[in-house]
Amino acid sequence: MDDFANIIPKLDCPHEVIGPCLLINSDCLNVLPLLEAGSVDITVSSPPYNMIPAVKASGMLAESRCKKAEGYATYHDHLQDEDYAEWMRDVFGHCRRISVGIVWINHKTKFSNKIGIHPLRIFPWDFHSEIVWSRPGSTTLNAKRFAPSHEFIYGFGTPHYWSRVFDMCMTVWHLPPETSIKDHPCPFPVTIPLRLISSSCPVDGRVIDPFMGSGTTGVACIRTGRNFIGIELDAGYYRLACDRISREWETYQGGPMFAPKPDPKLFASD
Repeated sequence: MDDFANIIPKLDCPHEVIGPCLLINSDCLNVLPLLEAGSVDITVSSPPYNMIPAVKASGMLAESRCKKAEGYATYHDHLQDEDYAEWMRDVFGHCRRISVGIVWINHKTKFSNKIGIHPLRIFPWDFHSEIVWSRPGSTTLNAKRFAPSHEFIYGFGTPHYWSRVFDMCMTVWHLPPETSIKDHPCPFPVTIPLRLISSSCPVDGRVIDPFMGSGTTGVACIRTGRNFIGIELDAGYYRLACDRISREWETYQGGPMFAPKPDPKLFASD
């Protein structure tokens, strides 16, 4: 198990170690430069999408949008498009530097002034994998376009490890949104990081999420027997993640809950 002894002395911010997880309450751009190149195996993250308007919401989704705006107040999730893109490239540029393997990013197409901004305009790097997360339903029903009901997961870089256990999930994942985390507006389902981690990070390897949120990636690490570094700027989300990961560790510290063993005939080595 990782004791994080090479990282903790560098931290000048609140942090907590829970089992195989180091949880840090700070701006990720204050922490990522402290980490050495190749110090983690992979990155798995679902960053803020820069889609909460600064103006007061109105209409049928006003209450929902207001709650999201309050939750993302720490992030100022209404930057100018180019400022947001520069921020994302800065953060995940560091993640590419410190990750031996793949940098996985969950994102979606944003429409600004009626023009679609695809994630690959934000992250203009060579990618190894493209996954479409098909999520039922949509909250955009009045924009004079087909209501969007999908997001993307891109794996940037080259894998240094690959287990073929989830290859036959194909590249379109039909998964409902996570609804059980009440204090975070849009956590992604744990199945997403669980599959990514199981496939591309060796057991006992190290995963980082610079936008930890409610701690979903950390939960997936505990369930699959990996180590985790989670960074979260918002104090409320950080506390939520600590509590959630602590409960998860108490439940599964006897060993990984999920350790898939692929059928050797189905997943023969190349």
